[in-house]
Amino acid sequence: MKLLNILAVAALAATLAGCASEKPKAEKPEPKKVELPAMGSYVVKPGDSLWKIAGADGTLTDSFRWPLLFRENRDQIEDPDFIYPKQDLRYKKEYTEQEIADAVKKAKDTPAYQPRTKPRKNLPVKY
Repeated sequence: MKLLNILAVAALAATLAGCASEKPKAEKPEPKKVELPAMGSYVVKPGDSLWKIAGADGTLTDSFRWPLLFRENRDQIEDPDFIYPKQDLRYKKEYTEQEIADAVKKAKDTPAYQPRTKPRKNLPVKY
């Protein structure tokens, strides 16, 4: 009986050692995705800004991600300082970590807001 137990333990150890020696296949990792809330659009209200919308719960959850909103809505936003009530802004439900990092960098590189009466033709950062 003891001999059978010893043989069983030895067989199990040999099996585990064989599994541990196999090298995993090298796979190219996909870029990590950051899951955002399910909501994919936002209707602008009076007093809103891209900064405020991006930071709101239920949207992008971080004000520094506002360039993502701007980029997704270039068809209706000429200057990120000029958005208007009732505009229906859209955004993807997920972004890669690289897209988010790029947006945050661009937000930080953007000069401080200065009041204007009309949209700028030349923006200070290439969004």
